[in-house]
Amino acid sequence: MEYIHKFAVYTHIILGSLALVLFWVPIMTNKGSHMHNRFGRYYNLAMYGTSFLGVLACILVLADPLSAKPRDFADIQQQVNYIQQSRIFALFLLMLSLLVLASIYHGERVLKVKGNTNLLRTPLHLSLLILLLVVAALSLLMGIQFSQTLLVVFAGVSLLVGTKMLRYIVQSEVAPRAWVIEHMGAMLGSGIGVYTAFSAVGGRHVFSYILGEQAVFLSWIMPSVIGVVAISWGRRYYTAKFKVAS
Repeated sequence: MEYIHKFAVYTHIILGSLALVLFWVPIMTNKGSHMHNRFGRYYNLAMYGTSFLGVLACILVLADPLSAKPRDFADIQQQVNYIQQSRIFALFLLMLSLLVLASIYHGERVLKVKGNTNLLRTPLHLSLLILLLVVAALSLLMGIQFSQTLLVVFAGVSLLVGTKMLRYIVQSEVAPRAWVIEHMGAMLGSGIGVYTAFSAVGGRHVFSYILGEQAVFLSWIMPSVIGVVAISWGRRYYTAKFKVAS
């Protein structure tokens, strides 16, 4: 199990790094152009691989932390603490992986079916969103129980995003061209996920060096703050551009 976990994590990092770069090509190119569509597909594939492997790695840790990530312990209490903390963090990362996976799948499906939401209400789509909401609810409870601020914050974000996507697909009708806004928001949301992971791994060292250890929290939060602002601006811009009824 240890080697499977390592393979999943290392491949997850490689694909995630690739997605960091690919993310910007569809953003910077004309929407609907050949390059936008082509690199959008590459980005989707990289993100599918990243999120699937993230889910696998987290499930392995949740199932058996000592086999997935073995280490030596000075006493039993240290081992118990390690198992508990490993599972809490694995649940947190599982939630983020599901959030990215749901965002990518939702954004891709919305683009394919355009305004026909009937085609979105498939067992896979509904199950993925419901699973995200269930894991987010569990994460929220765990975050409150163990006073884990990050868990509470991102669980709240995941619940909001998952609920919004679920509400979109159960609508009988959507405004003309509203699918453009929904697609954009979902894809930008997936980008927030991959940049959050990148910032938390590398950015935390920069924040801690400049602002101290307490500022490491910023390495997790800043991508979401920037991303929410970008999504809000993008929604207003493209709503006006495509004259989408509110």
